[in-house]
Amino acid sequence: MNTRQYINYLFPILLVVILSSCGSNSSPKKSNSTDNVAEIPVSEEEIDIVISEYPEIRINEIITKNAESEYSWIELHITSNNAVNLSDFSLTKDSTEFSPLPDISLEPGSFYIIYATTDLNTGLETVNFKLGNSDNVSLFKGDDLIDKISWKKGEALFGSSFGRFPDGSDSTQTLIPTASNENIKATLRDLVISEVVANASDDSNDWFELLNTSDQEIILSEYQIINKNKELDPVTLPDIMLSAGQYQKIIASEIDPGEAYVPFQLSSSDELELIFNGESIYYFDWKPSDVPKGFSYGLSIDGNLPRKTLIPTPSESNRNVIVFNESIVQSLSIEIADENWQDILNNPLDKIYHRASLTFNGVTLNEIAIRTKGSSSLTSVFNSGGERFSFKFDINEYVSGQKLFGLKKFVLNNSFHDPSYMREKIAYDLLDEMGVVVPKHAYVNFYVNGELRGLYLMLETIDKTFLKKHFGNSQGDLYKPDGVGSDLRWIDNEFMSYPGVELKTNKKSSDNGAFVNFVSEMSFGDTNSVIDIDSVLRYMAVSVSLSNLDSYHGPHDHNYYIYEQDGIFSFLPWDLNESFGTFGTLLTCQTQDIRELTIDEPTTGPLIEKPLLAKLFSNPIHLETYHNYLWELINGSLSSPAFSERVNGLANLIREHVANDPTSFYNLSDFNKNINESVDRFYGLTSFIEYRRDNMIRQLSGEIDPTRSGNGFCSTF
Repeated sequence: MNTRQYINYLFPILLVVILSSCGSNSSPKKSNSTDNVAEIPVSEEEIDIVISEYPEIRINEIITKNAESEYSWIELHITSNNAVNLSDFSLTKDSTEFSPLPDISLEPGSFYIIYATTDLNTGLETVNFKLGNSDNVSLFKGDDLIDKISWKKGEALFGSSFGRFPDGSDSTQTLIPTASNENIKATLRDLVISEVVANASDDSNDWFELLNTSDQEIILSEYQIINKNKELDPVTLPDIMLSAGQYQKIIASEIDPGEAYVPFQLSSSDELELIFNGESIYYFDWKPSDVPKGFSYGLSIDGNLPRKTLIPTPSESNRNVIVFNESIVQSLSIEIADENWQDILNNPLDKIYHRASLTFNGVTLNEIAIRTKGSSSLTSVFNSGGERFSFKFDINEYVSGQKLFGLKKFVLNNSFHDPSYMREKIAYDLLDEMGVVVPKHAYVNFYVNGELRGLYLMLETIDKTFLKKHFGNSQGDLYKPDGVGSDLRWIDNEFMSYPGVELKTNKKSSDNGAFVNFVSEMSFGDTNSVIDIDSVLRYMAVSVSLSNLDSYHGPHDHNYYIYEQDGIFSFLPWDLNESFGTFGTLLTCQTQDIRELTIDEPTTGPLIEKPLLAKLFSNPIHLETYHNYLWELINGSLSSPAFSERVNGLANLIREHVANDPTSFYNLSDFNKNINESVDRFYGLTSFIEYRRDNMIRQLSGEIDPTRSGNGFCSTF
């Protein structure tokens, strides 16, 4: 048994989603009877987590309402390389009543339709349950949970299905029904609700906006709308002809305002449903934090999801709120009980959340959580008697589902070890320009109970919300390595043997088999099969250029995330404040000049101890790609004119705020000096890049050896 076959029995499947309407199929017919139900007593303790890296079968598509058939259906897809007999499997909704599958064998890649109904004698192959507007289906092999798909209201409306895209993957979304065929992504309906105001700034009437996404005229009076909170019968929309691509604002008022309206009001927590020919075709709901006073809520880019808090633009294209505005320094303030704030300052190492209210960008939320953030930097600040800590904010810790402009969490970083305040900001910007997925970020002045606490860098947290924004598939396993196992070296096939690797998502459904397979392949197998190579090479080009050894390739191999999608991991950077060689003076090899970090062995110890890099850099093609990215930086962002312009522009933006910072680690004179010159052991930004750029050119041209014979940068030969 090879490594992959061995790991094949150590893998989770991530929970996902499916649903909808329309489309017939030609699955084999079979008389429906109550004999097709098995009472299998399976307690929650008896149910095993998904154990297959590549499941034999996946629940691929579901439909809850079908225009051509009165029954809902479930499509199974054979993902195995071998034929699979369905009789080994069963389907269930509640893990108590199981419907065994028929005794037939299906070839690899094939699809199979089973109808979901409690009706008898349908002449179809069925399972003995129905599918609801918000529901789930699980696939079992004995008492092992093999796959599960769930959906919520609005994800599988009439005329749509819900399932996996691409077929058999973890990623799920609304689809065009394609029974027994490859799945197709759905587009928005001809008529959609594109924007809602449910808390107008001037206390005027609330409204919603309709958008005709089709290429034909639409008569609105052919549609009805339901406001669920009011428990009203469907209301016919005004008799208006809406041209293709046109928007129409509809007032929501119980009194005729003299323009297009519906006779009900909207609430801060509400939902609307569009009806056509008696069927629900579009669903739109929101919570109070989605529609703060003075803002709207709707499609982030017209015709596309996800929905976001917006700047109101009635009858016009939607306009996004710029949360992380990098062109200005915004203010972020909290109000917190004095005793709670004092507890944070007195006991920062406890990292205990405290309740506070928060105001940012014109929005106030009364129930949010704040705590300190960090590890060695937090301890260092505390031990020095300082109070300039970094902070983590949780917006929905006390109010479920609450968000701040779509954010559930964010952090404020304190520019530790950075007289320039710019190291982390520039590092993220360079990574972003290189095509690496990074957190959004911007400067803010942080106030506590009306008192300025300093200039901070605000960043979005790498979490489920982040994944939804940046990846088409947000169902994968997210890990934050920091400790034993974070070097990604193989230990054994038990995830508990890697205690320094923390799973951040899918904690209830994943058995961490994807990670175990990942580190196995790093040592014994095919790197291409488990890593998004380009994301690593792009990250390494920037990190090595900035001699950032407080990272994966440094002595602590940390400050990064890895995110898995269908068994393939992407590399995500984090905590970059020690870029520009800052971490170098803490190394055991202090006799080495960190500005001369070897580009092909940018590790403090033997390259083989970082198997991800050893594997990639041993491949001439990958190494050449990495070198090309270094040249791209050298000739572009890190060229003297471009880099100096970047640094001076940022310095001009924040200089006034640095001068007013009451808790700064360094004074304004140090800030100005560190733009070009060293302050203490911290290199000047422009002088560092000038030296580093020249050194990398000499390594790339062969004038200087870019390796250390496999021993890493700290070796003496």
